[in-house]
Amino acid sequence: MKYVILSAFAIMGIIAVLYFYVFTGVITINSSRPLDTIIKVDGEEVGTTPLKIRVRTGSHTIMAYKEGFEPWEGTVDIKGLKPQTLSVKLRFLLRSEPPGANVKINGKDYGVTDTALDLPPGVYTFELTKKGYNRTKFMAEIPRDVSTPLPVAPMIPVGSKTYKEDASSTETSTASASQKGYGSIQITSKPDAQVYLDGEFQGETPMTLTKIPVGSYVLKLSREGYRDLRQTVYVNKDETTKVAGELKAEQ
Repeated sequence: MKYVILSAFAIMGIIAVLYFYVFTGVITINSSRPLDTIIKVDGEEVGTTPLKIRVRTGSHTIMAYKEGFEPWEGTVDIKGLKPQTLSVKLRFLLRSEPPGANVKINGKDYGVTDTALDLPPGVYTFELTKKGYNRTKFMAEIPRDVSTPLPVAPMIPVGSKTYKEDASSTETSTASASQKGYGSIQITSKPDAQVYLDGEFQGETPMTLTKIPVGSYVLKLSREGYRDLRQTVYVNKDETTKVAGELKAEQ
C-alpha cells in the first residue's frame, strides 16, 4: 500500500511537471520606446517592460501602452517548451489642448493633432497652428532611451494677455507659465557635474530646480574630462521630474 501511494504521488508530480512545461509557455516582452511600457495580456495588466511571464499555451492578445504614446496591440501564439520574445516600439503622441492643430516639425507638415509620430533621436522644432489660436512653438530633444512623452502643447486663443505679439509672429510668453503651472527637476549624476537648462548654468549636481514652468527643456550635464550629456526633460504640473545621469570619460 505504501508503495502504491508513493507511486501515485510520483505520477501526479510527473503530470504536474508535464502540464507546467507542455501546457504553459514563457514570453519575454521588451520595449525600446518607452522603456517602461505597461503590458496587458488578454485584458489583464501584468507589469511593465522588460517583462518575462509564463502563460498557458495558445493564442493571447498583448497590449502595450503608456500615457502620451500610441497603444500597440497584437496577438502571439504561445507554445510549450519554446520561449517567445516580443519587442515593441510605441509611437509618440503629439497632443494639443484643444486638439485639431496643424503640425510642422522642422518646417515639414505632419498632419493634425492628436497625431502619432515615429521620430528618431535628435533635436526637433515643433510648430502648431490653429485658426483662432496663437501659434505655439517649442524645441524638444528626443533621446535614444526615452520613457517620457512629448508635452501637451497649449493653444491659447488670439488676444489672450498671456501671449506677446510682434510683427513677425505670436509666441508663448513666460506670463503663461502661471496658468500652466510649475514643477521641479531633481538631478543627480556620476560623477558630479555642472547643470545647464536651456543653455543657462544652474549649479552642480546633486541639486533640485524648483518652480520650473510646465514644458520641455534641454538639460545638459558637463564636467571637464567627460563627454557632455544632453537630454530633454519634461516638467509636469506639481510633479518632480527625476534625472539620473552617468557621464562617460573622454577617450
